[in-house]
Amino acid sequence: MRSRALVDLKATVLEFKRSPSAVFWTLAFPILLILIFGAIFSGNGAGAYILYVQDLDGSPQSEQFLEILNGTGQVEVMMAGADEDPEKLISDKGLSSFLIIPAGFGQNLSAGENVTLDFRWDSGSQVAITNYNVVKSVADSMNLAVQGADERISVGTGSIVDDRLTFIDFFLPGVLALTIMYSTINYMVLTITQYKSQGLFRKMMTTPLRRSEWLASRIIWQIILSFISVAIIISIGSLLFDLNATINIVMVLLILAGTALFTSMGMAIAGLISDEERADAAAGAVVFPMMFLSGIFFQVEAMPGFLQTVAMALPLTYLVDGLRDAMVYGNMAGAVFNLAVVTGLAAVFAVLGTMLTRWKQE
Repeated sequence: MRSRALVDLKATVLEFKRSPSAVFWTLAFPILLILIFGAIFSGNGAGAYILYVQDLDGSPQSEQFLEILNGTGQVEVMMAGADEDPEKLISDKGLSSFLIIPAGFGQNLSAGENVTLDFRWDSGSQVAITNYNVVKSVADSMNLAVQGADERISVGTGSIVDDRLTFIDFFLPGVLALTIMYSTINYMVLTITQYKSQGLFRKMMTTPLRRSEWLASRIIWQIILSFISVAIIISIGSLLFDLNATINIVMVLLILAGTALFTSMGMAIAGLISDEERADAAAGAVVFPMMFLSGIFFQVEAMPGFLQTVAMALPLTYLVDGLRDAMVYGNMAGAVFNLAVVTGLAAVFAVLGTMLTRWKQE
C-alpha cells in the first residue's frame, strides 16, 4: 500500500513539474509578490522625493531655509523661476506638491514678524504628504533657532486639485487601465492558444482572412468590451461614490489606444508560446508586475529608484498616467504625451503580434 502511494505521489510531482501554469502560480507568483512588495515598502534604495520650490524672496534667510531643506536628504529641491506661473508649472509637470517662499520672508523674520510659506499640494498623495512633513519640520527647526519665537514660520496649505475630487476619483483611472490590460491580454492568450490546439488556424488559412485583419477584428471586439466595462465602472462610481472625474475626448482616445496596445501584446505573448499552460504562465508574468508597478495602487514616486526605472518601462504606466491627467488633473499636455506613447506602443505590438502569430506552422 505504501509503495503504491509513493508511486502515485511521484506521478503527482512529475505532473506538477510538467505544468508551467501550476509552477508559476504556486512558486513563482508568491516570490514575485514578496519581491515587489518588499522592495516598495522596505524603502531600500529609495531616493529623495522631488519638491519644486519658487523663491520669491532671494534673501539669506530663504537661502538658509532651502539649504536646510536640501540637507534633510528626504527631498530633492528643484527651483522654479520667480517669473514662472505656479499653476501652469503644476499642470504641465503633473506635480503633487509645490512650495512658494513669499517675498519679504527674510525681512519679516529680521523684523520679528511672522511669515507663512505657501505649500500647495494634493492631500491624497503620499509623496505630497511626505514633502509637507519635511517642509514643516524644517520650519519648526528654524523656529527653534530664533530665540523667543514660538512659531515665526508657519506653513499654509492650498489644494492643487478640485476640492470636490475624492479618493475614488484618483483610483478610478487606475481601475479602468487595469481592467483594459488584464481582460485583453488574457483574452488574446486564451483565444490564440485554443485556436492553435484545436487546429482552427489551419482551417482559417483556407479563407481570404489575413492575420492583420484577424487582429483588427479582435481589437474592435475588445474595444467594444472595454467601453462596456468603462461605462459600468463609471456608472457605479457616480451612483455609489459621488464620482467627479472628467470624461473627455482624450480619455476616450486613451481607452482606444490602450485596448489596441494590450490586445496586440496578448497576441505577441501567445505567438511566442504554443502551449496553453505555458502561455498562461507567461501572461501572468507580464500582467502582475504591471499591475503593481504602474502606479495603480502605489505612487511611482514613492517607490525605490530602481523600481521607478522599471515602472517607466511598463506600457501600463503611461495608460494610467494619461487617464489620470485627462480625468483628474486636467493636465491635457501630459495626457496627450501619454496618449502618443500608448499609441506608438500599440503600433509596435500590432506589427510584432501579427509577425509572431504564424498560421502556417499550425
